[in-house]
Amino acid sequence: MKEQVFVSVVLYAQNNEHEVSKVLIDVDSTIRKHFKNYEIILVNDFSQDNTLEEAHNAIQSIYGDTTIINLSRKHGVEHAMMAGLNRSMGDFVFEVESLSIDFDMEMLYEMFKVSTTKGYDIVAASSGQANWKSKLFYKVLNRVSYLNLSLSTESVRLVTRRALNAMLNLKERVRYRKALYELTGYSKNLYEYKALSRVPNRKVNRENISLALDALVSFSHFGLRTAHLLTVIFFIFSLFMGGYAMYNYFFNQSVVQGWTTLMILISLGFAGLFFIGGIIGEYTSRILIEIQNRPFYSTKSVEMYKEKKPRLELIRDQNNVSNQ
Repeated sequence: MKEQVFVSVVLYAQNNEHEVSKVLIDVDSTIRKHFKNYEIILVNDFSQDNTLEEAHNAIQSIYGDTTIINLSRKHGVEHAMMAGLNRSMGDFVFEVESLSIDFDMEMLYEMFKVSTTKGYDIVAASSGQANWKSKLFYKVLNRVSYLNLSLSTESVRLVTRRALNAMLNLKERVRYRKALYELTGYSKNLYEYKALSRVPNRKVNRENISLALDALVSFSHFGLRTAHLLTVIFFIFSLFMGGYAMYNYFFNQSVVQGWTTLMILISLGFAGLFFIGGIIGEYTSRILIEIQNRPFYSTKSVEMYKEKKPRLELIRDQNNVSNQ
């Protein structure tokens, strides 16, 4: 007996010509096996290879409703996924941020059962195979965040419609969904699984660094606390250098007239001021982003493919027509 709820699967693709076809077909096969009504949404984040062509080829073998959202420029995972989530209509929505799949597709249904039987609005799956850079980032963010976060590397996420709507309705311009879901307050479960294969770790690039900084600035007091700490450090250093200068003035008559000490004091003092000024400037830029209220993404085109009936159902329909 298939589940009667409507399910959406949102997939992110960016230069995934070798994976997109297989993933689309596997997702369609698994979801069709367990759910009566579903849709698949593929967000093409301005891919420069044959990702779109391979997706078109795969659609010939897909039975469920399929939508391809082509973005007009590269937006990154977070904003691109927002395009798919805003268009999704499911009572339950799967978020798959990478087409490098290291789990059995049947896990999607297992996550659904965890959500429905135990009452979780958010079920996140993790294999625990994060590299040391990701682990360090989440450890720092969870430690310094004022939201009492418990974030970790996730491969796929299932959210209920009410949790998704609550996240979409938040006014935050920094759309770091992991933290935003925690901000909604809905119950969350971490589903741990054993990876079937070793997925290559994401390379550290400008997008990852920018996202990490956005998360630290927007969802923690990391920047302000760093500024306060540096202020205290340089204040103590200034007092120490002042005491050192007074000591030399009264007790060391042979010292050279303080050029070195003065230069050290000025150099470190201005370095601290510039650093603190940079942090303040970062927060000022966040305020500007919030005020501008620009759209999260820009869409080039949306392709919609309606549900196909399996061959057996088509034969039955034809027989019914002929009998009439």
